[in-house]
Amino acid sequence: MFERFHPEARAAVAHAQDEATRSGHREIGTEHLLLGLLARPGHAADALTAAGADVANLRAGLPGRKAEQPEPNGEPASGGEMRMTREAKRALELASRAAHRLRHQHVSSGHMLLGIIDQPGTPAVEALTVAGIHVGTLRADVLQRLERGPPEPGTR
Repeated sequence: MFERFHPEARAAVAHAQDEATRSGHREIGTEHLLLGLLARPGHAADALTAAGADVANLRAGLPGRKAEQPEPNGEPASGGEMRMTREAKRALELASRAAHRLRHQHVSSGHMLLGIIDQPGTPAVEALTVAGIHVGTLRADVLQRLERGPPEPGTR
């Protein structure tokens, strides 16, 4: 599934797994993907930061889901990679479609952010809304960044 994903996007998914584990969830949700994107350099982090998002205000806006108890060793029950929620899987599918539609060879963090925000009602979109971020404006900014090409190395 991740063959076409740029290393920055793969790193964001790995960070999302860490976020899910840290919060005591057994599945990676859209909210974890969003936090993973914000933690990694790229178009998504740049657009989120420009919109005023930070980890603290996004976490504060997360819906009150009952956290499952983590395994005693802090690892997911499978002992390997965590499963993703239906919405998180859909976000990655939509990201891949966005890259294809834009004729980009790789799925970047910007494409992933598009896949997340193109699903109204998910925990990630709710967190963005609570943080005062207009999803339509964020979407337009991400698309502009993607049209300009890859971000300069080391920029945030």
